[in-house]
Amino acid sequence: MTRSAASSGACGVKEMISAEEKRNLCSQEMGAVLGAMYCDLNDHLLDILLLWNQYQQLYGVDQETVQVLNDSAPTFFGIVQAQLWDGVILGISRLTDPPVSAGKKTLSIRALPALISDSAVCAQVQSAITQALADAEFTRAHRNKRIAHNDLIHIQDRVANPLPSATRQKIKAGLDSICAVLEILNGHYRESTMLYDDLIYDGGAGSVVHLLKDGLKYRDRDMAD
Repeated sequence: MTRSAASSGACGVKEMISAEEKRNLCSQEMGAVLGAMYCDLNDHLLDILLLWNQYQQLYGVDQETVQVLNDSAPTFFGIVQAQLWDGVILGISRLTDPPVSAGKKTLSIRALPALISDSAVCAQVQSAITQALADAEFTRAHRNKRIAHNDLIHIQDRVANPLPSATRQKIKAGLDSICAVLEILNGHYRESTMLYDDLIYDGGAGSVVHLLKDGLKYRDRDMAD
């Protein structure tokens, strides 16, 4: 259900449509090659935003929510926190990869300029990509030295070989910059706005927190009896 809802939103269409219909719409509005690239980038961006949304619902609301997680299953939610965090960092780094890696094309915002025939729009997109690369730079070191690979020099001497800081503010800036790149295309070719910050994912981590709160109340009540 979540995937279908996100997929329909990828082209700014409110009603549920199939993946094929969505891709056809993007191709009609932007051209076959650019439309397909935009559509795929948008889908992957929505997946990353979904991860970030779940992380925020669990660990970015308030200390009371974090305490609920710690009181319920601290080991499990510690693992979830680390995996969601790394998943978002990895996703940002992938979408800002070089357009060709090891001789193979990649799904990256850096591939967009070569597909845009309008010089003014291309310049706007290139400028936004430059900003996105700057905002996402920190993710590359974390992916290359810690997530995708075990960099021995870093592992054995982390004090002398530290990784750049990774904060919620940096992650939000990286995601916003990638969104801004795709919004240029959405605004020019479709004359609409995606409103990524307003996307709603029902049945997510927030629902789990509410259930845990109720469960802890019953547990405390039973312990008191």
